[in-house]
Amino acid sequence: MEAEGPGHENQDIEQLIASCPWPEDARSLIDDLGITDERRARAAAMLAGASRSMSKAVRRDPSLLGVLDPPADFATEKMSLTAPDDDDALDGLRRWKRRQLLRIALRDLLGEADLATVGRELSLLADACFARALEIADEGPPLAIIGMGKLGGNELNYASDVDIVFVHDGGTEAAVKRARKVVQALTTYTAEGAVYRVDTDLRPDGQTGSLSLPPDAYQHYFEHRAHAWERQAYIKTRLCAGDPEVGNAFFDAIRPGVWEENLGAKTVPSLQAMKKRVEESAKLKGDRELKKGPGGLRDIEFTVQLLQLVHGRTDPTIRSPNTLTALRQLSWGEYIDQADAVHFTTAYIHLRTVEHRLQLRDERQTHELPTADADREWAARASGFESLDAFQDSHTRHQSSVREIHQRIFYRQTLDRMHETGLVSELLPDHLGQLGFADPDRAAATIERLTENLGRRANVMQQVLVIMVEALATTPDPDLGLVRLAWLLDGSYRIGTILPVLRDSPIAISDIARLLGSSRVAAGWIRNHPEFARSLMSPEELAIPRTVEALMAEATGAMTSAAGDHDLQMAELRRFVRREQLRVAARDILGLASIIEIPQELTIIADAAVTAAVDSLVPEVPFAVIGMGRYGGLDLSYASDLDVIFVYGGAGSDDARAANHTARGLLKEIGAQTAEGRAWEIDARLRPEGENGQLARSLEGYQRYYEERGQLWERQSLLKRRFVAGDADLGNRFLQLADKWCYQPDFSEAEVEEVRAMKRRIEAERLGSGSKARDVKLGAGGLSDIEFIVQLMQLQHGFGRTSIRDNRTLPALAGLSEHNLLDIGDRATLDVGYRFCQRFRNARYHLSGLSSDVFPDDDHEELLLAKRLGYPSSRDLEADYQEITEAVREVADRLLYGESD
Repeated sequence: MEAEGPGHENQDIEQLIASCPWPEDARSLIDDLGITDERRARAAAMLAGASRSMSKAVRRDPSLLGVLDPPADFATEKMSLTAPDDDDALDGLRRWKRRQLLRIALRDLLGEADLATVGRELSLLADACFARALEIADEGPPLAIIGMGKLGGNELNYASDVDIVFVHDGGTEAAVKRARKVVQALTTYTAEGAVYRVDTDLRPDGQTGSLSLPPDAYQHYFEHRAHAWERQAYIKTRLCAGDPEVGNAFFDAIRPGVWEENLGAKTVPSLQAMKKRVEESAKLKGDRELKKGPGGLRDIEFTVQLLQLVHGRTDPTIRSPNTLTALRQLSWGEYIDQADAVHFTTAYIHLRTVEHRLQLRDERQTHELPTADADREWAARASGFESLDAFQDSHTRHQSSVREIHQRIFYRQTLDRMHETGLVSELLPDHLGQLGFADPDRAAATIERLTENLGRRANVMQQVLVIMVEALATTPDPDLGLVRLAWLLDGSYRIGTILPVLRDSPIAISDIARLLGSSRVAAGWIRNHPEFARSLMSPEELAIPRTVEALMAEATGAMTSAAGDHDLQMAELRRFVRREQLRVAARDILGLASIIEIPQELTIIADAAVTAAVDSLVPEVPFAVIGMGRYGGLDLSYASDLDVIFVYGGAGSDDARAANHTARGLLKEIGAQTAEGRAWEIDARLRPEGENGQLARSLEGYQRYYEERGQLWERQSLLKRRFVAGDADLGNRFLQLADKWCYQPDFSEAEVEEVRAMKRRIEAERLGSGSKARDVKLGAGGLSDIEFIVQLMQLQHGFGRTSIRDNRTLPALAGLSEHNLLDIGDRATLDVGYRFCQRFRNARYHLSGLSSDVFPDDDHEELLLAKRLGYPSSRDLEADYQEITEAVREVADRLLYGESD
């Protein structure tokens, strides 16, 4: 191998200088010092631009670069420092500290120490200086120096003040005298400068308090007089130097006060208010302020410390005084989302790195980005960015992320609730009985089971449960709601998805409690779709109904995502249906949707699913689905079937076969049973000739049938018809045909009697003649009475009056009233009756999971139904039912049956 030439070393240094962010400064310093060693050259090059003060020091004394060759243990995380013991004690300490500061800075700039290591070494450097200062001070009582703030967290800056407090054993006067000498040793200026700026104001009573106190004095202070901000400050404490026994006694003394079981009602609000005052003080500096400004270090630190105060009283594993370590602990304990912890961590490293570079430049304490473009360009390059634009983009992104997370967590109301609540162990049967649980022993056992085998999540669960139990106690069925909660949180995926939502949002806790305590059906749907829980954190979004276009696009997207796998397509379509039905159920139970919006939204979901299914079948001929009955009237309930008829364009037998193939495929796809259940049962029996007729019929075939053999009940059923899916042109032509047949110039008295007879026959067959059964659909004064009144009047008066032809019941009532065909008082009676019956049906389904229009036989179930509908007792529900249905029946007797008073 050819030997390297004598210019090789210089060539490497030239390349190093060329790659340096500030090559001119680097060349000047390297040349002045006559450096030929590559590592020292790299160190000098980085130092030249990063620190003007240290560059000057090295120019004056090139031997300072000898700090790059310390014993090997200096380069390890377990760095051990011992301050020199010489005759010139104060100046010797100052010179030694300066050399060690340079050594740490060079390892930092060379990339040999990360941010955490730099902060730890700077803190250990302070510890060594404190230990030497204690030696310089006269002998006195055993004394310990406790680091606070960044020093306490092992995350000191280059130019930080050092926050410390003193604790002693023995006489206070002598201890204060010794502590004062320690401070003087550290702060007195000599020819070599000062060691540190020392701040002792975090001691009890601040500047007016004793400079040193014994442990019991700290204990008394925290038990009786400490403010919330002091508890927060004393999270970041660490023994830096002095007597370890005294130090341990100090930590034992403050621990109960800092991590007290009950923080008090004003603790969280006072810390939040203090944070706002801190922000106000930095308002004029805007995003230049790295520490106190929006998205700055204080946003991260205050958030971490508040979470520690609230949750750390029951979980000692999250009490680290170091910010990055505490973030890992909070994330591991699931007190903060992992993604939020990662954003905080990366932003913290970025902000502290920039802060370090700004402070290194002149060894001056600063937390502000410079205003001049040249200085900002320097800050960007010193922080490792190639350009100012790249730095600004990254910096803005970090600030925005920090601010959003801080605002979301620091001011979330669950922190107010959690710090006020007791422990889950206090939820004993007696207390649960007082809250209203019918079987408090079983409830207590369920609570105990909920907190078992949760590992790191147990503490979060315990705090959430105290709030959740109180919320469940306000629901119709708190006992079953608690059982459903245990069922809902059965499985690591569901726990991992739902528990963070409960932790972060008091609204979600309350809303999930209402859902679980009010609906067997909704509980099951949430269990299958736990991701829905996150929607409950934003009730303002949940309150907005989804558009037809959005639902159609999502249903189509569900099918497209599984293209090529038909079974998977259908499974995805049913998952879409269940997710959207759950959304509507939540809007229903939480009072975010009216009784008119609920059936319309359920209908639109069905439309989206049917449309997607029809499109996936790719009809070979023009094919349209017509909704009938409640489906056609935009009036679906949760358990409704989809009444439909099918029409196709064409006349030949091949067209008929193709259309019937599509129709059968649709019945199969929509009605198939899967793990998500059946989307809907499709009922096509309203087609001509019922079950004996063709499943799909041509448009001309319908026209011939209606003209030649159509019956009055079929005309009446076609009043609630609506194009749903398929070929829109064909569907609209069918609707025009139906309009022409339904609304004719004359509606004879014989036809009126036929409608009445049909209504009486339905009552007799399904309820028994003269029955007073408590049935909100077919019973006297129920939905059937209202719908027959509307449909009879539409048949009588619909010709030429398009505004009364609405296939929806309530808008049709409004149209009849506007045409003076329906008395305004009768309209109001029918409107109230319709809304009551709809609410009853929905509530009955939620509680039982069954489609039922009658009152429960079981007294307890009836009481739950009454509570779900907002009545204090079954008697109140029955009284309202009686009054409303009797009023509706009186109107039906006059307008439907033609009976006079």
